[in-house]
Amino acid sequence: MTHGGRPAPPRLTYERLLRHLDDQVASILPNQIVDPDHPEHGGFVSAQEGMAGMGQIGCAQSLGTAWLLEGSRYHGDPALLDRLERSAAFCRAIRRPSGRYDLATTNWDCGPYTAFMVQAIAPVVAAARNSDQEGSDRVGEVYGEIIRTAVPGMATGGFHTPNHRWVLTSALSQALTLYPDLDVASVIESYLAETIDINPDGEYTERSTAVYNAICNRSLRLTAEHFDRPDLLDAVRLNLDAAYRLLHADGSVVTSLSNRQDHGQQIIPVSMVDSYYALARVDGNGFYAAVADWLGSHQRAAVPWSLEPYLSHPEWRIDDLDREPLPPTYTHHMPASGVWRSRQHDTSATAATGISTPFSVKHGDIEVGVKICATYFGRAQFRADRLEETEKGISLTFDGAGGWRDAPGYYHPVGRPVTMDEYAYVMRERDYTAYDRLSMTLDIGQVPGGFDLRLCTSEPFNNIPLEILFAFSPGGTLHTDSLVADGEAGHTAFLRSGTATYHQGADAILVGPGAHAHRMRQMRNSEPEPNAFRLLTMLRLPVDHTFHIRTGTWSEATEAIQIDGGDNA
Repeated sequence: MTHGGRPAPPRLTYERLLRHLDDQVASILPNQIVDPDHPEHGGFVSAQEGMAGMGQIGCAQSLGTAWLLEGSRYHGDPALLDRLERSAAFCRAIRRPSGRYDLATTNWDCGPYTAFMVQAIAPVVAAARNSDQEGSDRVGEVYGEIIRTAVPGMATGGFHTPNHRWVLTSALSQALTLYPDLDVASVIESYLAETIDINPDGEYTERSTAVYNAICNRSLRLTAEHFDRPDLLDAVRLNLDAAYRLLHADGSVVTSLSNRQDHGQQIIPVSMVDSYYALARVDGNGFYAAVADWLGSHQRAAVPWSLEPYLSHPEWRIDDLDREPLPPTYTHHMPASGVWRSRQHDTSATAATGISTPFSVKHGDIEVGVKICATYFGRAQFRADRLEETEKGISLTFDGAGGWRDAPGYYHPVGRPVTMDEYAYVMRERDYTAYDRLSMTLDIGQVPGGFDLRLCTSEPFNNIPLEILFAFSPGGTLHTDSLVADGEAGHTAFLRSGTATYHQGADAILVGPGAHAHRMRQMRNSEPEPNAFRLLTMLRLPVDHTFHIRTGTWSEATEAIQIDGGDNA
C-alpha cells in the first residue's frame, strides 16, 4: 500500500509505542527530586522552567502508563511505583485550598489547568482499578484522591479560552465515571449546552491546527465516552477529516490560519494521533488508522497520549484493521472558513481569507508565502475578504476597507478646545473627507507544475507604490541568470525582471517575472518578515501583473529547475 504516493509508514502498534514510552520514562526519571529534605521533594524539574512547575501530572501519566502496561520494561517495577507515590505527594503539597493547581507560566488557582491534569491522570487511575498488579490499588488511591479533591474547584473555577470548556467537560466526565456520587452532571450539561464551536468545514474557533485541535478532539471523545454523548464524536470526525487536508507532504500542517501560539510554526501534529487512532477503532475507519500511522511515525508518536486508547481499551492492542491508502493529490475548498487547499504529491498550496499571506506554496523543504502591500493610507496590506472558486482555480478579493471609517481620508477641525484625553473620542465627531478605497483581486490558476497568478488593482490615485513579496523559508540558494545568493533570514533581494529559482537541496521553486518600478526595501505599512528570505517585485498603480510559481527538481549540472510535469526552465 502507498501513502500519499510514497511507501506507507510502519503501522502504529502497541509494541512500538511502548518502546517510545520506555525511552521517555528513562529521560524523565533523572529530573525528579528524590531528596526527602528538599522542599519540592517528588516534583519533576523541567529544563525550560528550572523548577518543579507545570508538567507534574504529565510526567506521572508517563510513569503510570509504563508501570501498568504489559510489555513495558517498567511494568510492575517497585522502584517506579515509589517514584509515582513521591510525585503524588508533591501534587498534594502544591495544590491550592480550592483543589486547583497553578499554571506557573501564567494562570493561578486555575480550573482549566487542573482539568488538563485530571484528564491526563484519570485513564491511569481507571486502569489501576482494573489491574491485579501488586501496588495498583495504591496508584488508584493516591491519584484518585487528587482527582476527587479537584472536582469542586473545576466545577466552579470557570475558564478562559474556547477549548477549556471541553477540557473541563472531559475531566469532570472522567471523574464522574470514577466517582459516580459526584454532583457535577449539571455543570457538564451547562457547558455542553453551549454547543460545540466547530464550523461546517471542521474548524474550531481557535483554528489551532498544531495544538488546540488535538485538545478539542481528545476532550470531546473522552466526554462522549464517559458522559454517554456519542453525538459529540461528530465534531471530532469533522475536524479529523479537515485536518488531513491541511497536512503537507512531510506531515507538517498549515498553521497560518491559527489564532494561537502555533501560528506560523512548522509543526507535525503528532498530538492528533490518539484521536485518529481511537476513532479508527470506534468506527472501523481505515483512513483514520492510516493517518495515525503516518503522524505516529514522527517524534516518538506523542506518547503517553498515543497509548491512552490502548490503556483504556486493552482489546485494541491487537490491531487487524485494514488501512486505506491516503490520497496524494486533491483540491479542497472550505467555504465557511475561506480556505482553499491543493496538493500534488510533494507540493501543496494554501489560499485563505483574512490573513496577510493570502497564498503560499510548500514544495519539499521549501515554503514561499506571497504577500502584497501598497503605500495607501496604511490600508493596503492584502488580506482577502472573499475567496471564490473559478474555472481555473480561485479568485481572492481585497476590498480595501478597514477601521471604523470604511474609506481612507482626512479629518477636519471641530472649532473648540480638545484636550488630550478627549482627542480619540472627538475623532468620531469630526467631518471627514473620504477617498476611494484601493481594492485588489488575485486570481490563481492551477497549471502543470505550479500556479499562474494575476494581480489587478483599482486606481484611487496613479503612481502608488506596490510590492509583491515572496517570503521564502531561509537556508536555500537564489539563482537568476546573473546572480547566485544565499537565502538568509532577514536578507532582501529585488527581482527586477525575468525569473528566479530558489532551491534547497533538490527542492526548487521558480517565481517571476519581476518588475522594478521602485526600490522601497522596507515599505511603510508592509509587514516585516525577519525570519524569511525576502524577494521583492516592485510595481506602481495601476497594476495588472501576471506572475508564475513553478515547483520542481534542481539540477546542479544545468543550474536550472526541472519543472514538475514540464520542461527545463
